[in-house]
Formats: sequence, structure tokens, C-alpha cells
Amino acid sequence: MTAGQVQYALPGTWEIVGICIGSYVVVSLSITSFPFFIVSSLACELIKSKQYLLISAVYLVFFHPLAKFPGPRWWAVSRIPWAYHVIKGDLWSVLDRLHEKYGNIVRIAPDETTTINPAAWKDIYVTKPVLAKDPYSLTPPLNGAHSLFTAEGDVHRRLRGALVNGFADRALRDQAPIVEGYANQLIARLRREADKSANGCVNIQRLYGYATFDTVTDLSFGESLLNTLESDSENDEIKAFFLHAKFSTIRNCLSRFSPLDIFLGLFLLGVTRKTRERNWRLTTEKINRRLARGDLTGVRSDLLTPLVGKLDETGGVKGTITKAELTTNQLAFVIADCQLTTVALATATYLLLRDPSKWRRLVDEIRSRFSSDAEITVQSTQGVPYLEAVINETMRFRHPTPISLPRCIPPEGRILDGQVIPGNVSRYSSSFERE
Repeated sequence: MTAGQVQYALPGTWEIVGICIGSYVVVSLSITSFPFFIVSSLACELIKSKQYLLISAVYLVFFHPLAKFPGPRWWAVSRIPWAYHVIKGDLWSVLDRLHEKYGNIVRIAPDETTTINPAAWKDIYVTKPVLAKDPYSLTPPLNGAHSLFTAEGDVHRRLRGALVNGFADRALRDQAPIVEGYANQLIARLRREADKSANGCVNIQRLYGYATFDTVTDLSFGESLLNTLESDSENDEIKAFFLHAKFSTIRNCLSRFSPLDIFLGLFLLGVTRKTRERNWRLTTEKINRRLARGDLTGVRSDLLTPLVGKLDETGGVKGTITKAELTTNQLAFVIADCQLTTVALATATYLLLRDPSKWRRLVDEIRSRFSSDAEITVQSTQGVPYLEAVINETMRFRHPTPISLPRCIPPEGRILDGQVIPGNVSRYSSSFERE
């Protein structure tokens, strides 16, 4: 092939120009007459899309069944503001401001409202037929086996029947030595940290996290997972343990935005895969070791004690649980209980330090009732009036639950708190009250 130029015109659109250089051909494209009908079609589709969005927004704000409930209009037409604040972690604060502005019932999404009226709690979570859980707020079980947090109907009743004995009054009394042991370790660690600090200040929230993690993993798995209170060093493994829980929040939010949820869901699952596999392996190993020890009545009591010898792989017998369900539930207990208890303890401490008179009143009550650390036990702290008041007020003022347990209204609708709520929308009761 010799040097030269070859031209070929594609009718009405492109012209291909090939320049021959030796044995190579350099090809270029040039436009002769662009098919403007394509531009016209794209413009029409864009205009239609804008019209659709505008019409949808008008419908959601003025004509949707939830349009009668007050709330910011941007929230009424899109889930984006809600998802942003959930991922940011300040939704509870934003909802507080919205309720302050709009009242007890506020629309916070195209298909969701929130209420802070205490009377609504029974209608939403207790009155039968029980409202279904919002599937978007639930993280799918990693092994396909449900926990109490995700199960519905008969499966939920079966799991509840199997696990409830571990939380009975007698069981909690029998578990007291484990709780008291880690409470003593926490106090010892606090004193060591204070002695090392130049100004006597310590990060008590971090130590609360260590204490709850050691306690809850011991009760759930039969032994502490990391023994974080024993040494004075920092323990970054706890952050790794809860990493996938943080990503689950993002994943649950993205599940409302298809097809974005598919791509980012796969990405997030990939990022947390090693952590999830490690957590699952450690959980399984600890539970297997505890079950192999059998009935330890008289030696120790934990959340697995009532389940020893009662596993049933058919999953069809009332009051039984499968091995996969047990693993899912114990891991869920650890993730939920550790975070919630840490938040509650840190909040109570913050509120007390913010009001020295209340702090002094609690200190005086404790010191007048107990003369030494050894006298402070799970049993002896029952019925301490002001201590119970502090706990109850903390839970009222800042309930540690990170979400507000949304429920779905059936197609036929439901009357909640005296309001007729149309079907196929979510509604939940906010887990806080304004100060």
C-alpha cells in the first residue's frame, strides 16, 4: 500500500477519510451533515422528562394522599433530604426542628410521616393487626437467616419464643456476675486512665464502648470477643467490627434510589466483605465453643444458656431456633446492644455534667446508700429512686435507638392517633421528645 488518500461518504451523516502511509492507514471522521432529527428527539425527551418531574412534584405537594400533612416541600417531593441526614447522622436533630416548626405530625418524605404524639405509639406498634416493618429500614441477613429485627409473623413469634428466656428476670439475675465483673473492670480502667491524664480528664464514651462490648459479647457468645478493658492500649478492632454496620446505613438509604442502589450496593458490599467475613467467622467460632460446653447451670448463665440442646434445624417447631438463626441473632444483639448502651450511658453522663445540681444529688444518693464498691451490685441498685429517674429521663430525652422503627400502612389504610392514614405509605413514631 502506498501513500495516498481514500474517501468514503456515509450518506447524510459522516465522511470517512483514510490516509495511507506505508502499510498503515490513519482514519479520521468528519461530519458532513449531522442528522438533526436526533437532536430534535433528544430535546423532546428532555422536555418530557422535565414536564414529568414538574407534574410529579405538583402532585406530591398538592394532590398526594399525604399532602394534608405539613412539612417542608422539598422533603415531600424527594427522599434525598431524608437520606442525606440519615447518612450524616443528624436526622434526629433535624426532625426535632421540623416538629418544632410544623407540629406533632410532619411529612418527611413522599410516602412517610412522623409523629411525636405518645398516643400514636400504641396504634403503630401494638394494636392488632400489627403493622408490617418497613423493608427499606432492614439490613438483609448475611446468611439468609432472619433475626428478631428482620423477621415477621410466625417466624418472629418462633424466634421470640426461643430467645425470650434469656431475658427473663431470673436469667438476668443469674447473669449478674458477668455484668458486675466487667463493671469492676471499667472502674479500674477509669482510675488508671485518670491517673495517667495530666488534667484528670478521660474519654469516658470510649471506655463505655469497651465495657459494653466486653459485656455483651460475653453474654452473647459465651466469652468476651476482644477483652478490651484488660489492657490500657487502644483497641482499633472494635472499629473494624462495627464498620459494616455503618455501611449498612448507607446501603439501606440507597435501596430507595434504583438503580443507584445496585451499583453502590455492590461496591459497599465489596468494601466491607473482609470485615463481614471476619465478624462472621469469629461469631461462629465463639458460639460453637459455647454450645460445645453444654449446660453450665450453676457455673455461669448467659443468653445461650436457655438454648443449649434446643436447636432445631427444621425451623418449624414452636420455641426453637436453627443454628443459622442463632448466629444471626447473636451477632445482631452485639451490634445493637453495644451501640445503644454506649449512647445511653454517654448521654446520661453528659446530661448530669451539664447540670451539677443533679449530678450532686445522684452522688449523694449513691454514697449514702453504699459504703464501698463491693456493695454496688445489679441487685442492690434496684429501686434506687433518683438513679432510676436519671435512667428514665435519659431514655425519654435521648432514646439511643438510631432509627424510628418505621411501619407500613396496609392498602386499605389505618386510623392512627385519630388520623386516617392512606394505604401504602410508611409512618413511624419518633423516638425522642422535645426538651
